[in-house]
Amino acid sequence: MGTIILVGLGPGDPALLTREAWSLLEQTATLSTPVPDHPALVPLPPHRVCPLRHSSPQAGAAWLREQAARSAPGEQVVCALPGHPGDDALFAALQFQGAVGPQEPPPLRLVPGISLIDCFCTALGVGRHHQGMQVIGVEHLEPPPPVIDPEEPAWCELQDVGSYIPPLLPYPLNPVRPALIWLRTGDENGGRDGDRVEEHRAPTLDRVRAALLLRYPPAHPLRLVRLNQRGEAESTWNVALSALGGEAPGPGLRSALYVEPLPLLANRRDPDGLAWVVARLLGPGGCPWDREQTFRSLRSGLLEETCEVLEALDHGDMAMLVEELGDVLLQVVLLSEMARQSSSFCLEDVVFQVTEKLIRRHPHVFGRLEVQSTDEVLSNWEQIKAEELAEKGRQRTSALDGVPPALPALAAAQKLVKKSSRAGFDWETMEEVWGKFQEELDELIQAYQAWKGEASPSPLHHRQLAEELGDVLFTIVNLARWLHLDAEAALRETNAKFRRRFAAMEALARRRGSDLPSLSMAGKIALWNEAKQGIGTGDA
Repeated sequence: MGTIILVGLGPGDPALLTREAWSLLEQTATLSTPVPDHPALVPLPPHRVCPLRHSSPQAGAAWLREQAARSAPGEQVVCALPGHPGDDALFAALQFQGAVGPQEPPPLRLVPGISLIDCFCTALGVGRHHQGMQVIGVEHLEPPPPVIDPEEPAWCELQDVGSYIPPLLPYPLNPVRPALIWLRTGDENGGRDGDRVEEHRAPTLDRVRAALLLRYPPAHPLRLVRLNQRGEAESTWNVALSALGGEAPGPGLRSALYVEPLPLLANRRDPDGLAWVVARLLGPGGCPWDREQTFRSLRSGLLEETCEVLEALDHGDMAMLVEELGDVLLQVVLLSEMARQSSSFCLEDVVFQVTEKLIRRHPHVFGRLEVQSTDEVLSNWEQIKAEELAEKGRQRTSALDGVPPALPALAAAQKLVKKSSRAGFDWETMEEVWGKFQEELDELIQAYQAWKGEASPSPLHHRQLAEELGDVLFTIVNLARWLHLDAEAALRETNAKFRRRFAAMEALARRRGSDLPSLSMAGKIALWNEAKQGIGTGDA
């Protein structure tokens, strides 16, 4: 097996090559490089420079390892990289593959060169480790390649609300620390001025702007720097994030973008920023009201905010939904910070638990389990939940376990009928469901007939009526399941419809100088029908 040697070419000027690097370049019969037009390679005969064309640094690293595996011991596989080879994504890919690969990796040696990153920092007047500065390649601002079956539609495509765009996860920058983004590019047309010739292309500045706007405000200050072949500042530009693109030069091997750090209170588009604000509110010198809250006192707020999320969903109001989801998130962060201060758990524990659970309960997505239907997914989900409980010593004794006692009755009924159906306790046909509904309705009518002559039901009749009405409601919930409807959603929509029509009826009465309570029943029904038709209200 041969040795892979990565040799640094420096910023461009051949005079800046180290003696070791130049000696190696002179002695190597054939070398590969992603930058065949790099000025430091111009003195070499063209036939000795082999362009390294691959779709990614990982593919290039795999090719180099393959060449080394085919070489005899003592032979060298030389690859020339711009700047210092340790700064290049190809070196990182080789290290990663060597650490996780099943086979022994080939020996790897670096021949240093002047670092372009050091040159960028010098031109910008900042130290390489200034305030914990982050250094990334521009390609890290692109969404990662999807590890999915492209034939399978995403949620947005199933719901017909747009085309799928992968999210930028995880976000590669911490906004409260400075960042240097190396604007190295891919140029499939052969490269120019030392640019790379890998077949992938780096993001344009417009896409860099879009990625940074996920975490930074539009007016955030940036500095663009471009180096000459000696690694010195050729030109610099100060630009606001919202203006990035425009007149500024495009990405290039000797170009970089410096992103100033955000003050802690300005970090408002990052979940960590919210956690810091909440920690400040509950910390020494924080808000007196917030510090008086307890785990119990936040229960009502959590319920109220959840109901407001439901209201936003019912109205299809996305602006309202953004605000209300934020309020629910605030409750989660508040409770987590209280738990952190009481040494119980922290927000990271909450995130870990739910992430771990999602991965573990979706082996058909994150593992090798194959499923053919949603029913199989739900069956696996319940089986995995049962295994998790067994590991915690909380094995369930009934298929109906797991329905919270505090759940509203309608939601609890929906869960109960679903769980009993999964356990095999269900009707076989829709006709049987309709028959059961009619049976329960008849029993309610019979209970009513038993006391209708009395002024009010006796305690016994009251219990009978309540029992029969409960049976009717429970049967309706099961009927909704068979009709593939959400009973809660259907009732909420009816409530909203009733509100709209009643408000329209009141408006019609006021418009005509009438007092709604004083109207006859016939007059109220006439107004109701008018409101139902949407006369003067726009509500049909």
